[in-house]
Amino acid sequence: MTLGYIYFATISADLRRVDAALATEIREFEQIFADGGPGALDREIILRSTSGEGLYLFQFGPVLSGNLNVSGTPGQSPFQIEDVDSGLIAGTEQEYRRFGFTLTIGTDENGEPLVESDFVNRRARGLSTEIAVNERPAGLIVVARDVEATMRNAERIRTAILVSALIALLLGLLSAYFVSQSFSRRIESFNKLANTVRSGDMRVRAERNYSEDELDLLAENLNEMLDHIDRLMGAMRYAGDSIAHDLRSPLTRLRTRLETAAAKADGDAGAALEEAADNAQELLTTFDSVLRIARLEAADRRELLVALNPAEILEDIAELYEPSFEDAGLVFSTDIAPNLTVSADRGLLSQAVSNLVENAIKYTPEGGRVRLGLQKLKGGRVTFYVADDGPGIPGPMRERVKERFVRLEESRSAPGSGLGLALVEAVAEVHRAEFRLEDGLGNELDGETPGLRASFVFPKPRVSSRVRRD
Repeated sequence: MTLGYIYFATISADLRRVDAALATEIREFEQIFADGGPGALDREIILRSTSGEGLYLFQFGPVLSGNLNVSGTPGQSPFQIEDVDSGLIAGTEQEYRRFGFTLTIGTDENGEPLVESDFVNRRARGLSTEIAVNERPAGLIVVARDVEATMRNAERIRTAILVSALIALLLGLLSAYFVSQSFSRRIESFNKLANTVRSGDMRVRAERNYSEDELDLLAENLNEMLDHIDRLMGAMRYAGDSIAHDLRSPLTRLRTRLETAAAKADGDAGAALEEAADNAQELLTTFDSVLRIARLEAADRRELLVALNPAEILEDIAELYEPSFEDAGLVFSTDIAPNLTVSADRGLLSQAVSNLVENAIKYTPEGGRVRLGLQKLKGGRVTFYVADDGPGIPGPMRERVKERFVRLEESRSAPGSGLGLALVEAVAEVHRAEFRLEDGLGNELDGETPGLRASFVFPKPRVSSRVRRD
């Protein structure tokens, strides 16, 4: 835009100045003709032609003077008008006729140019008018200027405008590309941060470049928000875990005393004391589960994960619980794929599988089916599952039952604390795995109930994210 303004402010202004000078000069010639006749104008034309400042042609009857020669017009002159229709010069009804033409430099007998010039053909700009005597055309006046230098400057400016526009366009595209890539990378780092936090790792924080731009301020606010959430969650865990830890010892002493008293008592009193001791044991089991979940959530055990074959663990657990399935009147089967490898902690993985198997035994009615499986999924992921054809869990409740102390209304009468699935969820977070609850074997076997399929999906190898760890 700036170069365009320069073009119109210089080239166009220069051409308008030339046109104004031509109009002024041709009016002077008309006045000289009116005052002194053709002789006076002929002398003036010859005088100005020899000065070399302009280009002139005066034709009046047999009189022909000036330093211009229109193609087809008799006479000799160093400059000849080419590439213009002579009708544009003569025979017009307008007072003045402005036109452009190519100025060809004449040559002498030896073929050398009559006038020194860089170009044999030069661009010129002219103004013509007819001379009338008794209202009848009698002659012609042509006044012109060589504008080759101006037109060459115009070409340079136009070239500069085009090249500058292309360079600006290229730089704009490159800048837009790099800015968009930088913006996309930072947005992707926020997405990875959100996914990592959602998976349960509250220690990660957004990376800052301290440029104080909008994205940097967003990263700062996100970090402050995560710090605040982490403090609140830590305080809540500390309160609950402290209560569980402080009550564990008194409950242990209470259970021991109740068992001792039950052994000494007889009849209904002994039975009541034994039941109270069992209730104390259930409380201890609940507190142990709470403390175990708290340790999993508080401690980073990912450095203890090693490559192992989960088939060995599942086969051991299947053998261990097979008598329990027989006692419960359940049909138990396995579908364990061999030679698979996952990164896991053997103890935690055994605990998670055991919890799921015990849940299946507890909630599957007699005569039901339970299957323990291990298979490889697309993308290199591995999953183990426990599926049954029992009552299952309604869809809206499948996420809630993963929380602590959440139990379905139908299971309130059965023993338990609502911590089994919460413990499996905590183990999944340690392994960065996904714990899913879906329809089980009921639909597969055309049963009346959907059943439940509890699966533990190990992730595919992770790509390092652009988040920092505090």
